[in-house]
Amino acid sequence: MRFTRSRITKAVALACATLVSPAMAATIYGSIQRSSQPVQQQEVVLTCGDTEVARATTDDRGKYRISANRTGNCRVTVGSASGNVVLYPERPTQYNFEVRDGTLFRVR
Repeated sequence: MRFTRSRITKAVALACATLVSPAMAATIYGSIQRSSQPVQQQEVVLTCGDTEVARATTDDRGKYRISANRTGNCRVTVGSASGNVVLYPERPTQYNFEVRDGTLFRVR
């Protein structure tokens, strides 16, 4: 079998795409509270730009975990409250929030 420049270029492009795609996965996790109490069994929606990327539900302790094949600046919404997050490739990032006045405030 003779390798042409076109076949080699396609093979390299495919290999690069395979290696890059998994690296773009990002995870955020943490807890959501209101008045120092866990926000239980609430849907958490992750939106990047105008696209809904993923959903999760808080547990009985207000904890959530969302993984997505996106990185960069995004928004988390719980009910009518929302807040900003940054998704980093292959680096799970903790975001704990307190719901106040329709906004998710990050707490440490």
